[in-house]
Amino acid sequence: MCVSGREILCINDHIAELGEQETGRLIASLPSWRREEAERFRHLQGRRECAVGYVELLRGLRLLFGLGGTPAFSYNEHGKPFLPGHPDVHFSISHCRQAAGCLVSDRPCGLDIERIRPLREALVRHTMNPAEAETILSAPCPELMFTRLWTRKEAVLKLLGTGITDHLQQVLAPERLQGISLRTIDNPIRGYVLTIATQA
Repeated sequence: MCVSGREILCINDHIAELGEQETGRLIASLPSWRREEAERFRHLQGRRECAVGYVELLRGLRLLFGLGGTPAFSYNEHGKPFLPGHPDVHFSISHCRQAAGCLVSDRPCGLDIERIRPLREALVRHTMNPAEAETILSAPCPELMFTRLWTRKEAVLKLLGTGITDHLQQVLAPERLQGISLRTIDNPIRGYVLTIATQA
């Protein structure tokens, strides 16, 4: 967990250690609407990530804003969740196989967490502009560099609330990042990278 000004990042990067029984108990403790969302996942991993992400949201809301209970989300037209009745509370949940977490802030924000995985050059060419692709392919660890840039793009899109667009190659163009602050944290030991995007 890290706190900066009026934002807090709550993260659990030991979720792979949650067994089936522990995950079942965690899901049973969720409000019915979130329990239903978790149970829609066919595999244990998806259910685990969904449950832990919500628990980290609750922790962030309690620590930063003193909000208790188990609030339900509403969603904008692109699927970005928000809390009705709390227009000054912003959050972004993200998860991958290695970690699940939530960024809670008093400003629009985006969080993306991705595991570091083998690189596919076709994906690099599709999602990155030529300069980004060159940076990735010439890096000492291309997989890590790709994950850094990908999480930055996703975090920005989550902050904006637009979802993944057809303009992935231009997401990090300087003119598009005006007023946005990005922080990327590598955790190669645990196998993931995360990026936080907030309105500056």
